[in-house]
Amino acid sequence: MSNLPEKPNAISNKVIDLLVDDTLRRNGIDPENIKQKLSDQQKKQLKELVEDLTQQVNTFTDQPTTDKKNSK
Repeated sequence: MSNLPEKPNAISNKVIDLLVDDTLRRNGIDPENIKQKLSDQQKKQLKELVEDLTQQVNTFTDQPTTDKKNSK
């Protein structure tokens, strides 16, 4: 039986949200204020970055795990 959660994306998103919020707060940045200052191009680039990273994470987590002991 696997120790992995049944919904890893939900947990991953929560961790990302926590880390981003913590980083912004520690640096005295108000996320709502930043949203208003971003250009449409910057918003588009950020959205594309998140989609690319999500795809990479999904690809990584979907790979079958290999047991190093059995590969010898």
